[in-house]
Amino acid sequence: MPDVFTENTVSKIALPKNSNLINYSVLNEFYSPSPFRSFSIKYVVDGSELYSVNGNKYIIKNQQYLLANKFSEGFVEVDSKKSVTGICIDVAPNILSEVVASYLKPDTSFVDIDLDRFFNTPSFLENKYNASQTHLGQFMLGLESVLLNNPTSELNLSNEFYYTLAEKIVADHIPVFKQFQSINAVKSETKKDLLRKLYNGKDYIDSCFTSALSIESIAFEVGLSEYHFFRLFKSVFSVSPHQYIIQKRLCFAKSILKKEQLDISSVSMLSGFSDIYSFSKSFKKHFGYSPSKFLA
Repeated sequence: MPDVFTENTVSKIALPKNSNLINYSVLNEFYSPSPFRSFSIKYVVDGSELYSVNGNKYIIKNQQYLLANKFSEGFVEVDSKKSVTGICIDVAPNILSEVVASYLKPDTSFVDIDLDRFFNTPSFLENKYNASQTHLGQFMLGLESVLLNNPTSELNLSNEFYYTLAEKIVADHIPVFKQFQSINAVKSETKKDLLRKLYNGKDYIDSCFTSALSIESIAFEVGLSEYHFFRLFKSVFSVSPHQYIIQKRLCFAKSILKKEQLDISSVSMLSGFSDIYSFSKSFKKHFGYSPSKFLA
């Protein structure tokens, strides 16, 4: 079963490094100057936790999590009138390395050096994620449900549990690793900074793609020039920022057409298109059929 921590117990336990570990915490006030003992998953069930990682600040809220490895430096702080509930999991580096090796080369015990180095060196891109959008997040949502019902549940915490976690992490980060490699910069810290800005730009688009957006305003929001943002975004995500916005609007429009009995003009406006003609033309080009198909 996982360790259950409160303010009265957490400070009294010397937690091991480079090993598998899971704990379930309920805290109002807490501070730790070195929260990353291994490859760490910091998941928040309810409330918010503040992390400082290598100079970057992350506020992790309900059903979000932070990933960082043992080379990350910083602190975690909880200061809340309401109890903050979280799940912290450490995955031993050797577990992750074994999964990386079998993921890319199932017929050999040799690790893919570049990918393994990405996970187990300072090159790893620490970042926060929404649980609903990743393989690992879906697993954590299920684990959250189990522990909320009974924090002292008799979970099977054998290596199989941690191998499953590692498989989810690697599956999520194969594309991240490729994106990291696609950025033409010498220093890994520069690559990480640029990739994080691109993710922020992508998240910004995801949150307001139905509004009138300009690439210049998005680039300004993440601290890049318009051209630098355009060039990097297209290189990393294989689509231009404008094309990505159109794709988001079209997928949103399709979901409305499937669920609601609305006319095409209304769907066009709700999706962020300036007129029905450009919407219908883009829709047919993207999906291969016109939006009127859903009105039959």
